[in-house]
Amino acid sequence: MKLGFRMASRSARPRPRKAVRQARQARSKNTVEAIIEAATRILANDGWDALNTNAIARIAGVSIGSVYEYFPNKEAIVDVIIDRHLSSGEARLAEVAANAPDELPLEKVVKLLVRGFVDIHCDDPKLHRALSGEVPLSSIQRARVDGIRNQTIQLVKGLMEGSIENTDLKATIMIDAADALTHRWFVDEIGIPASPDVMSQELKRMLRSYLTQSN
Repeated sequence: MKLGFRMASRSARPRPRKAVRQARQARSKNTVEAIIEAATRILANDGWDALNTNAIARIAGVSIGSVYEYFPNKEAIVDVIIDRHLSSGEARLAEVAANAPDELPLEKVVKLLVRGFVDIHCDDPKLHRALSGEVPLSSIQRARVDGIRNQTIQLVKGLMEGSIENTDLKATIMIDAADALTHRWFVDEIGIPASPDVMSQELKRMLRSYLTQSN
């Protein structure tokens, strides 16, 4: 269950003025993937401010001309990274919603919720920290983020109906708290992210305590 996507954004930025060129040949597709992977590495390791097309070309092992052949600017490259992230979440949320029961015991709601947020962020916590706190979103992406958040709140609210009062408020607080904590995944003083097991344990403890105290 992959639910988290409340990425922070700076002021709205314009969409790229030139369309991204679609790669059709295998070699071109490999070049595009190398560019995207390089941008992902830079974002994860050094953050948004360190990301530029010269650095992307160097890490990808391609010419700067190859970067501009497919992407008009660094924002267009990051758009692909964000869109893939959002598409994965939208697909998984739709799957969970289609198979969700009418309601669940609160303990199972917490486990399901935590597993969803931890699963989607544990693969590259540093990248998700950058996406959450540094990368500006387009208006279209921001609308998608809001849509996923609202659908997730409604799903969790429905699962808790009959088990607790003020389900709308509690579902909203649980989603936003889990989302914020997994996007800001704990990284220690030497830069090592906490293990998924530790994140899951602490997040479940926090949410169970919240529901117990407020029930």
